[in-house]
Order: sequence, then C-alpha cells, then structure tokens
Amino acid sequence: MTFRKILIKFFLLTSLFCRAIILVQRKDNGDIMPYRLDSDVIKRILDGNNIVDVIEEFLPLKKAGNNYSTRCPFHKEKTPSFMVSPDKQIFHCFGCGESGDSISFLMKYKNYTFVEASEYLAKKAGIVLEERISTKKYNENKRIADRLYKINREAALYYYKNLRKFPEVINYLNSRKLDINVIKKFGIGYAINQWDNLLKYLTARGYTEEDILKTGLIIKNQKKGSYYDRFRNRVMFPIFDIKGRIIGFGGRVLDDSLPKYLNSPETLIFNKGYNLYGLNTAKEAVSNKSFILVEGYMDVIKMHTYGYNTTVAALGTSLTDNQIKLMKRYSKSFYVALDSDKAGQKAALKAMNMFKRNNLDAKVVIIPDAKDPDEYLNTFGKIKFDKLIDNSLDYYSFLEFHFKEIYENSDKVEYINKLFENIENVTNEIERELIFEKLSEKVGVSKESIIKEYNKKSRKQRTFVKAVRPAKISLQVRKITTSHEEELIRLILLNNDFAFQLKEIVYEDTFKDLEYYNIFKKMYEYKINDMSIDKDSLKDIVKDKIDVDVLLRYDDVDYDNLEALFKDCVKRLKIKYYEKEKNILAKSLIQSENSAESKKITNEIFSLAKKIRSTKEEVS
Repeated sequence: MTFRKILIKFFLLTSLFCRAIILVQRKDNGDIMPYRLDSDVIKRILDGNNIVDVIEEFLPLKKAGNNYSTRCPFHKEKTPSFMVSPDKQIFHCFGCGESGDSISFLMKYKNYTFVEASEYLAKKAGIVLEERISTKKYNENKRIADRLYKINREAALYYYKNLRKFPEVINYLNSRKLDINVIKKFGIGYAINQWDNLLKYLTARGYTEEDILKTGLIIKNQKKGSYYDRFRNRVMFPIFDIKGRIIGFGGRVLDDSLPKYLNSPETLIFNKGYNLYGLNTAKEAVSNKSFILVEGYMDVIKMHTYGYNTTVAALGTSLTDNQIKLMKRYSKSFYVALDSDKAGQKAALKAMNMFKRNNLDAKVVIIPDAKDPDEYLNTFGKIKFDKLIDNSLDYYSFLEFHFKEIYENSDKVEYINKLFENIENVTNEIERELIFEKLSEKVGVSKESIIKEYNKKSRKQRTFVKAVRPAKISLQVRKITTSHEEELIRLILLNNDFAFQLKEIVYEDTFKDLEYYNIFKKMYEYKINDMSIDKDSLKDIVKDKIDVDVLLRYDDVDYDNLEALFKDCVKRLKIKYYEKEKNILAKSLIQSENSAESKKITNEIFSLAKKIRSTKEEVS
C-alpha cells in the first residue's frame, strides 16, 4: 500500500471518528469533572502540538526529505521505516503498518487511554478541557455551520457572476494587473451598488433571512426590522479556511471613499484571529520554503501572481499567536513584508517579536520607494523584489534598522533600552547572548554591563542566567491583551457615549490585568467629566501604549449598528480575556509541584471555564 493510500485511509477513519462527541467523566479527589472532546476540541489539541515535537520527546528523529524517520518503537527493525509527516501531522511505519496522529501515538507508545492522551497534549499546549455541552446543542451548531458555509459559497458565486455585467469592474481589476486567471483562482467578484440585491438572490434560493444574517452578509435595521446587504459597490474577496471552505469576505471600494476595506464580522464559522487570507493555497506550496506575511488582500494576490505562492495576510487585524500556530504546522520559516510606512514597520516589529516568542525564524523585507509589495511589484518587477528578499533583515538587524534614528541622534541609553524592550521576546538564551555581544560592539559598552542592566530592567523579572525555580508558583496573571480592546477604543471614538459602558470593566477587579485597563479607565473618566474623546485626546490618553494612527488604519466598522457591535465586542473581549487568563493558569498548573497550589489553580481554571461558557451563550 502506498503512503498516499495510507494517508487517505487514515483521514477517512479519523473524519468518521471525529464526528462523534466524546463525553468524558474523570474522578479526581472525589469530584466529577466532565469534559467535552468533540472534533473542534481535538482539532485545537492537534493544532497546538506539532507531531514531530511530540514524537521527538520519546524517539530520535532524522530528517528524510519532507518527513522524519526513525526505527519503529512498535516492532524490532534495523533499518528505519517509521516515518513522521509534519505536513500531514501523522506517523506511519512501513514495516508493521502502525499509523496515526499525535493522540494515537501516545495511546500506543505510552499505553494512554484516548482521554489520557488528549489531556496530556491539551496540558502541553495550554488548553483547558472545558465542561461538556449537550449532543443536541453540538448537532445544532454543526447544522447551522454547514448551512452558513453553503450560503457563503452561493454568495461567492453570485459576486463572481456579477463581474460579467460590469465591465468597468473588470477594467479596474485589469488596471491593477489582475487577469482572468488570477480572478478565477481567488474567486474575486463584485457586490452590486444596491441595497438588497444579494438578499433577494439568496432568499430566492430558499435561504432564510435569519440564516443569512448569521453569515454577516446582511445587516438588520433595528428600527424598521428590515434587512439590507452589508457589501455594496465593492470588489469582493472570498476568505477560505484551510479546508477550502468560504468562511467570510473582504470588500474593497473602487474609488477613494471610506471605509476602504470592509470585512465580514466574526461569526460561528469566521474568527479573524484563527485564519489567514491565502493560507488555503499557500500551505500546499510551502514545503521546504518560507511563508511571506503581507498586509492586505491585494498584496497576497499580486505576490501569488508573480510566483510568491507562499504569501498570506492577517485579516485586517494584528497578527495573533493563533495565526502563528496555524502557520507553524506547515513551516517554521517566515518573511515579513508589511507596508513601508511608519504603521507598517511598527506592525512588522510586533510580528517579529511574536515569531521570536514562538521560537521561530523570521526576516523582514524592507520595501523602498513603494508603499507595499503590490505597488513595488507593479513598478519594479520580480527580479528586484527577489533582491529585496535576498537582502531581508534578521531579527537583530531589523532592530538596528528600526531604531537607527535614535542611535544616530547619539542617544545610546535610549537605544539600548529600546532594544531591551524587544530582546525580552527572545526565548533562546544562546541567541540572546549573541545579540548582547553585537549590541556591546555597536554601542561600546561591555557585555557584562549590558546583561546586568538588562536583568534589572526586565519587565518579567527574569535573569539572563537561569535562576532556580521557586517552590511556590505565583498566581498573578501577566498583562493580557486581545484584539477586541483596540476595537472597543475605535468604537468609542465614533460614539463617545459608549465610554459610559466601560464602567463594568473599570470597576470589576477581574479585568485589572487587561493590557489596556488604564486606557479604558481614563476614557471612562473623560466621559463622566464631560470631556470629548477624539484622535488628539486619545493620543494623550494612550501615551506610547498604542500607535493611534495604526489603530485607525483599518476602517471596517458597520456604522449602522454601532451600539450592537459595541455590546457584542465587550462580550467577545470578556471571552478572549477569560480564555487567555485560563491558558496562563494552565501553564502554571503544569509547573506547579505543590498539591494545594495545584488545587487552587484548578479551581480558578474551572471558574473561568464557567464564565466562558455563560458569556458565549450570551453572544450566540
């Protein structure tokens, strides 16, 4: 049997297996703790654990082409026939026929039960197994999700067919150097400039207004109770998940009107922070290559047009850890080619620090004489862009480039401090020491003095030399940030009255670990003191905490439903906050060696799990 046939057989078995909801009850200190291990949870567990890393904990692996090999642990052999595929996230032995994923490997190698293997990997990935939901609710959610996928597919076909009726849109796309083959490949379409054209099209095909509303394709007029299309007079870009299903849309105006880009809201099937534009095709091409991270839809499309078919983009938001984990499944090497303006370069710095925190290699492509990869390729072509990639900057070189103005102004102390703020993201101590050596040579200060000062200033109070771990694990949660915080700030700028509703966050101790807690508090104080919150006053409020220009860069707000959007955003912020706090506690639980401390952490985790569940019910 060929390896390809084995893969097909394995995926058929696992797809049938994952359809069932597995409800688990485990005894622990006399308490019944119910978990749910449905296909979504199992997917999160498997996504959070690279099978190569899992198996390498127990077996020495050697690179063999795109895969890894070793002698099979399940039968005696002299020549390695046990293969591990990082692309497919499975293992297979060509000698004895054993195969499976990370969970089944632990079940076979460690004699774990399915639940024990799932719990082990969940703890390793910082995922807390939550209380179970009913089979009825799961089936209902799956039924709705399947229907939303169908509606999105129907809408994408509708948008694509509209191009034939509007040659001026075709001309616009051609002016952007997009030919018919590119249009077909990415499913680009057009939303007609009418209020309910898509709505009529979909309802005529049997879809209800209620279901269409759940996709975010239409908006409800709260006063009149009627519905209208979200996207009008826009070039439309379908957004696919890694399985090739359409989960949402991005729409771009054909002129200079605002908002320039408008994206689907988050739905049951669309979460911006867990998906990337272009990943569905890039993942197929990235073997032994690097992902190229760009900023917008047009950048991705233009890069693919010129042969850079591993290009992806975050979906109108800052890059998230979940997006990095998703890409990490397919490659551990990255290029960052964001816009060349100040906001783009700040976003590049943030992305580079996130890659470092995840112990991944990345380089920054500096784009001169153009605002983005799309414009550069149109103006200078592929050969010159290849040179930009060849001359891309590694982490330390980019830090030097980014802060060169401070250095050139002869402010060495500030320059060193700026680098300290970023170097703390480097998790590899050897790499950090090499950075200190380079920094020492550049500024003419001894490495010992630099390390001493770094240890003093480290925000996390960690020393360069490994310290002995204290017996007691602190339960204090580090500052937590979510993308929803910035969205709330943007909405308050549009309607200052929303600041009154920050009272719940400001006066509840639970949220004092939010990264932007003090900003919310100041905005609330501004409003109760009848002070206006605009772009200028916001800059005074946030100080250097946020780049306001970057914050206001993406204008994809639904202006007709601001209040509903704000309330929904607050709830989603709570969910994201609770989830991040829960994951941090889960990592503390892994390190804890004190039973009383472990029990205290466990109780806090389950308290948060209940809050997550109840808040999610409010959102849905």
